[in-house]
Amino acid sequence: MQFQAIAKGMAVGAAAGMVGYLVSSASKSEKSKFKRRTVKAAHALGAVMDSVADLMR
Repeated sequence: MQFQAIAKGMAVGAAAGMVGYLVSSASKSEKSKFKRRTVKAAHALGAVMDSVADLMR
């Protein structure tokens, strides 16, 4: 089913764009915080997308 791949790609793209904007306007100390939070958010997003994919089956 292609919908899952499209939805996952859109979510990752939106998250990457938001993070890119935040990092470009952040100070040096805020950048390290954003990096840690981004990793945590990416893991959480992956878990959510996997759960949604399991529900669709």
